Amino acid sequence: MNRPILIIAIGYIIGIIWGLYLKISIVFLYAILILIYIIINYQYKKKKFKILSIKRYFRYVKIILKIKIILIIIISSFISNKIIKYSNKRYENLYKNIEEIETIGIVISNKVEKEYKNRYKIKVIQNQYKNTILYIDTNKNIELKCGDKVQVKGKFQEPDISRNYKGFNYKEYLKTKKVYGTIKVENIKIQEENCGNVVINLSNKIFTKIKSNIEKTYNETTSKIILGVMLGYTENIEEDTKEEFSKSNISHVLAVSGMHISYIIYLVTNSTEKIIGKRKSKVITSIILIIYMFITGFSISVVRATIMGVLNCMSFVFYRKNNTLNSIAISVLVILINNPFSIIDNSFLFTYGGTLGIIFFKDTIERMLKNVKVKNRKWKYIFIKIQRKSQTIIEIISVSISAQIIIMPIMIFKFNTLNVSFLLTNILLYIVIGIIVMGGFIQIVITFFSTKIGVAIARIIELPTYGLILISKINFGNFIIVTPYLIQIIFFYISVFSIRYLYNLFHSKNITITQLRINNTIHLVKYKIKPHRNKIVYLVIILAIVYVIIGTIPHDLKIHFIDVGQGDSTLILTPNDKKILIDGGGSATYDVGKNVLLPYLLNRRINKLDYIIISHFDLDHVNSLFTIIDKIKVKNIIICKQPEISENYKKLLSATKEKNIKIIKVNKGDKIKIQKDLEFNILWPDENKFISENALNNNSLVCKMNYKKFSMLFTGDIEEIAEKDILKYYKNDLNSTILKVAHHGSKTSSIEKILEEINPKIAVIGVGKDNTFGHPSNEVIKRLKKLNIDIYRTDLNGEITITTNGNKYKINKKI
Repeated sequence: MNRPILIIAIGYIIGIIWGLYLKISIVFLYAILILIYIIINYQYKKKKFKILSIKRYFRYVKIILKIKIILIIIISSFISNKIIKYSNKRYENLYKNIEEIETIGIVISNKVEKEYKNRYKIKVIQNQYKNTILYIDTNKNIELKCGDKVQVKGKFQEPDISRNYKGFNYKEYLKTKKVYGTIKVENIKIQEENCGNVVINLSNKIFTKIKSNIEKTYNETTSKIILGVMLGYTENIEEDTKEEFSKSNISHVLAVSGMHISYIIYLVTNSTEKIIGKRKSKVITSIILIIYMFITGFSISVVRATIMGVLNCMSFVFYRKNNTLNSIAISVLVILINNPFSIIDNSFLFTYGGTLGIIFFKDTIERMLKNVKVKNRKWKYIFIKIQRKSQTIIEIISVSISAQIIIMPIMIFKFNTLNVSFLLTNILLYIVIGIIVMGGFIQIVITFFSTKIGVAIARIIELPTYGLILISKINFGNFIIVTPYLIQIIFFYISVFSIRYLYNLFHSKNITITQLRINNTIHLVKYKIKPHRNKIVYLVIILAIVYVIIGTIPHDLKIHFIDVGQGDSTLILTPNDKKILIDGGGSATYDVGKNVLLPYLLNRRINKLDYIIISHFDLDHVNSLFTIIDKIKVKNIIICKQPEISENYKKLLSATKEKNIKIIKVNKGDKIKIQKDLEFNILWPDENKFISENALNNNSLVCKMNYKKFSMLFTGDIEEIAEKDILKYYKNDLNSTILKVAHHGSKTSSIEKILEEINPKIAVIGVGKDNTFGHPSNEVIKRLKKLNIDIYRTDLNGEITITTNGNKYKINKKI
C-alpha cells in the first residue's frame, strides 16, 4: 500500500456522504465490500478466468480490493459516519424550541456591513450552547471588535431549509461555515475586550490593518478589486461586478486559491533563497503561507492550497519526494475533520475538482495540443510557431481545459451555466494577475516602512487591475443549461477518463508496455465482446424502444405552487408535456427571477414554456417574468385587456416584441384549449365593464382550469367588489376542487359568499414568510376553516405540489 493516507481519505469521504444522503446503516456497505472481497478472492484462486487479458485486469481489481484496503475504508468511514450523525443531531437539538436566547460569547470575526445591519460571528462560551458559533445581527450604530466578550439577548432565527424543489438550503449552507443560526440582537453589552484566541485576534488585527492600508492607498474602484484578489474580501464589491467576474469565468481570482499560494511561493523563494539558502527559504515560505492562511480566514481553497504548498516545501527540506495525491488526501482529511459538512461546500468541490483535473488531464491535453496538425499552410506556419515559442500559452490552455473538464459538470449542476470563453479570459488573466498578486504583496510590506513608496507601487498596480476589470467584461459564450441528471454527469466523467486512457495508450513512448496493453485490450474485445455483439445490439434497441414508449405514456397533471416570497407563481405540467406558468411574482429586495424562479425551472429541466398566463401587472405577480422571458424560450403569453397602462405592461410589450413572443389577449367568456380534457375558462375581467376602484387588482385575470373531474380556480388579486360582480355572472360554474386564494389572503378578499359558491376542498395561499402586509388575514383563515377547507400556505409549507389524474388527487408540501 503506497498511499495509505489516500485510502483513509476515500473511506472518510464515503462515511460522510453515506451519513448525509443515505438512511440505511453503513453496515450494509461493509457487508457488500467484504462479500465482494470473498467472491473475488475465491474466483481468483480457483482460476476461473482462463483468458490472459481477463485474468490480468482481474488482478488489478484484486489489488484494489485487498483486505487491508477494505479494513482501512471500513474503519475510516465508520468514524466519519458517526461524526456526521453526531454533528447533525447536535444541530437539530439546538434548533428545538428556541425563540428567545440570552448568552455570552466572544466575537471571532470582523464586522460585515449589510444594508440595514452589521453582522458579526460569535463563539458561545456558556450554557447549553457552549462552543457553538452564531451570527449576530446588530444595529448600524453598534461597533464591535474581534476578541470582545459580549452578553447578547435577542430572537434566535433558525435558518431555512430549501423552500422549493432543489432550492437553496440556507441551513445546509451555514453548516459548511460551522454556524448554527442567527440572533437578531435586541440588547447587547460588551463585558470585556481582547478575550479569546490570541492568534485569531492578532490575525484579524493584521487583516484590518492591511484592509485599511489598501483602502487608503488605492482609489475606490481598484481598492475593492485588490481586497478581493489579495484577501478574498468581496463584501464591498457590487453584485453586478461579481456577476461579471462569474460570467467571464474568472471569479476564482476573488477567492484566495492555489493561484495565490503559488505566487507567494514563487515570490518568497526567489527573493530569499540566494540570501539564506534553498532549505531555509522553504521554511520561511511555509511560515508565511500559514500566516496568510490565518489572515484570509481559513477558506477551503486557501487551506487546501496552503497544506499542499507547505507539504511541498517540507518535502524539499527533509529530502523527501512529494506525492501530490497524498498531499491532496492530507488536506482533505484536515478540512473534513475540522468540519465534515465542508464536503457539500461549492468551494470544496471546485478547488478539489480543478486540482484533480489538472493532475489527471494536464499532460494529456498538453500532448494533444503539441500534436495538433494544421493543413492550411498559413495557419500551419502560425500554429507551429506558437507550439515552438509559446510553451507558456500551451501550458495555460492545458491547465484551463484540464481544470474545466472536472469543474464544468459541477458548474452546470450547481449553477446551470456553461461558459466557453474561459480559454481567452484565462490567457489574458495570466498576463495581469501575477503583477497584481506579487506587486500587491510587495506594496503591502513596503507600505509598513514607507508610505510614499507604497503609494507609488500602488499606482503601478492599478493599471493591470483596470485590465482585470476589462477582462471580467468578456463574457461571450455563456449558455443556460437545465440541470443534468446524475447519471449524465457520471457518464461524462467515465467518457473523458476513457478517452484519456485510450489517447495515452496509443501515444505512449514506452512501446513494450503500450503494445502489451493494446494486445490485451484487443484480446478482451475479440474474445469476450465480439461473440456477443448481436445480443448487445438487440439489447440496446430494446432499451431504446422501452425508453421511447415510456416517454409517450401520458403522465398525471402536476401543479406546483412555487414559493417566491410575497407573490404568486404556479407551474403546471400537463399530461402531454405542455408547460404553463401562471404569474411570476416576488417583491423581495433581491432579484427573485434570477435567484429563485429561473433556477427552479432549470432544476425542473424546463428551458421552454408553452404559455405564461399573467393575472395582472403588479410586481408581486410579474416581477420575475422579465428574467424568464429574457433567459428561456416562451411561445405564448396570455393576458387580458388592461384597464390602465402600467410601466410593467409597457416593459412586457417591449420584451415580447424583442423575443418575438405571441401575445394572446382574452376576455370574460373565452376558452383556451390546451389538450384533450384540459382547458382554461376565462371568468374575469369584463373589458366592457372595468372596475375603476383599485383597477389593477380588481381587473385581474380570473380563470378556471378544468381537467376531467378535477378543477382549480385562479383568482389573481381580486377584492370584494370584483368577487361580488363575479357572483352575479356565475353560480354553479365557480365550483372547484382547489382554490388559489385571492390577494394572498388579504382581508379585502375571499368573502364568505364566494367561498361557499366555489366550495373548494383545498385552499392554497401564496404568501411571503414574515411579510409586512399581515397576509394572510386571520379573518380569511377563519372563513376558510368555518367551511372545513384545508389550508396550505407557501410561507409555512414552501412549495406545494398537487398531482391528479383528473379524478383523484394528492398534495405534497416541501416543508
